Amino acid sequence: MKITIKNVDETFKVLENIDKEKVKKAIGIVTQAVYENTKTLAKPHIVTGMLEKNIRHKIKSESGIVWIDDDNMLVNWNGKKINYINFVLYGTRPHKIETKNKKALRFSYKNLDEFIYRKSVHHPGYKGDDFLKKAVEKTFSRLDVLLKDV
Repeated sequence: MKITIKNVDETFKVLENIDKEKVKKAIGIVTQAVYENTKTLAKPHIVTGMLEKNIRHKIKSESGIVWIDDDNMLVNWNGKKINYINFVLYGTRPHKIETKNKKALRFSYKNLDEFIYRKSVHHPGYKGDDFLKKAVEKTFSRLDVLLKDV
């Protein structure tokens, strides 16, 4: 993933010239903002609540991280288990989805109040929505506001 941020050199110069406690505070503020923006931008993709539950963040010393955990989000793909967030972020080609150990697939269609059951479905593909990247970009576009009191 490549993210281009304007005025990043100026931001780093400011951070280099402030004391360690202020740096920790700034990292905490920015990490929290990325986390909150990620949760907001993920809302259109939240169906069962598992995605929302797995958006996590941690601030440790002089670093902060926001990630999407694997808890109950692993799917079989080409013989491997991967986190389905990859498909949400980066999209998929059209493909067939079939049952493996269950009698049927269950899903809602066009926000109906009832479920549809099928042994297999043809998924039309999906272009993806890299809301995680968008959350970082949104946060960094507001660094001057976020860090004004640091």
